[in-house]
Amino acid sequence: MKFKKGAILAAVIAAVLLATNLFDANTNARQYSKSFPAVVCPPNPAGVTTVTSVSSKKTPFYRVGNKSTKLVSINTLRYSSVSDPILLQTEGLTPVSFQSRTGVWAGSVLCTAPASSQWFVGGTSNVTSRGVIYLVNSGLSSSIVDIHTWSENGEQAVKTVSLKANSSSSVKLDSLAPGDSNIVVEVVARSGRVNSFLVDERANGLQKLGGDSVNAISAPARKFVITGIPQQLVNNKVPNHYLRLFVPGVADANFTLELLSSNGRFIPIGFNERKLVSGRVVELKLTPEVAKGAFAIKLTSDQPLVAAIRSRSTSNGKSDFVWITPSPALGPLQIAIGGILPKIIFAGDAIAVNLRVDFSNGKVKEQSITGSDLVSWQVPNNAIAITILNAGVDNFAGALIAAKSGYAFFPIASGAELTKVAIPSSNIRVLNP
Repeated sequence: MKFKKGAILAAVIAAVLLATNLFDANTNARQYSKSFPAVVCPPNPAGVTTVTSVSSKKTPFYRVGNKSTKLVSINTLRYSSVSDPILLQTEGLTPVSFQSRTGVWAGSVLCTAPASSQWFVGGTSNVTSRGVIYLVNSGLSSSIVDIHTWSENGEQAVKTVSLKANSSSSVKLDSLAPGDSNIVVEVVARSGRVNSFLVDERANGLQKLGGDSVNAISAPARKFVITGIPQQLVNNKVPNHYLRLFVPGVADANFTLELLSSNGRFIPIGFNERKLVSGRVVELKLTPEVAKGAFAIKLTSDQPLVAAIRSRSTSNGKSDFVWITPSPALGPLQIAIGGILPKIIFAGDAIAVNLRVDFSNGKVKEQSITGSDLVSWQVPNNAIAITILNAGVDNFAGALIAAKSGYAFFPIASGAELTKVAIPSSNIRVLNP
């Protein structure tokens, strides 16, 4: 009897091991296709110049809105858009689009893959607003987009926009929350390959007040680092910066703001465990007495929120404002920066970044950036791309561009993530169960 029980137990164990081995074999045999999705760059508004940097003249692209969606080589390292947005197959490289209205303002924005949701912290709907949200559907089927808007007066009515396949559209900011000063916008795509871009342009009658291209935020978070905030003294006086915050949830938030600069870090008075009401956009004035150049802030909250900083700046004698948005933690990535020569501001407790610079003459140079709190690094002349090889834990970076028409900013981030799709495989057991 004991022998019979032992035999049964051995048979059960053997069956389990055999099934496990078969499962492992099937799992290991499964194959995946890995690729980077195409990225989309913004349209070119009337009177604005939009130039997009890439690292190879062989980069495949087409203009969204054209009858033909055939990819062709771009044949330049700096593509000047006519009016339509463009789609590029860059295989992981993130292009940067630089936009400017001659003598009035400058801005820059990352070209990104389509997203189901994008947040924009910036812009206004009052009488000074000339701002616009641009919606791009680069897919071959129609899409429906919902635009959610909040202001200092709370949530506004949802605006729904239908987009034809391979087309773009625009919505004026002053139509979203008429008369309100501080707005936050979330663009949600119900379907389709949708990108959105926001241009915050302002004027008081005939007086131009500047403008900027606002980079999108992927989602609310409890921790943000905003780096690359310009600090330009005006008549030897500290300038004002405006921190716009929004808590989308139902619970109020408590947040702490820590400032990082070249001469140390500290928490400004009134920014330790500060309460922030939910559902309404709040804008706070920040006047830090730090060395001129640039600084960063680290914001931690007990509730998810979105945030950005608006700063007044002067470049080449032109007064402009710039929106500085959060940057994600650095990881391996590649960004095309040909022709714009940004200054990159790194932030972190212990900054340790190894990067590679590609030049237009084909040369390559590797460099290490080390330090603590805040480190500035000027991209060298004739550079067309930078590659972050590796970075320390919780290292962040943002880029500032001093152009003839004004100041511009973009976060050092990847515009597209590697996607993995399982490849269907045939199995003889499908035919012979």
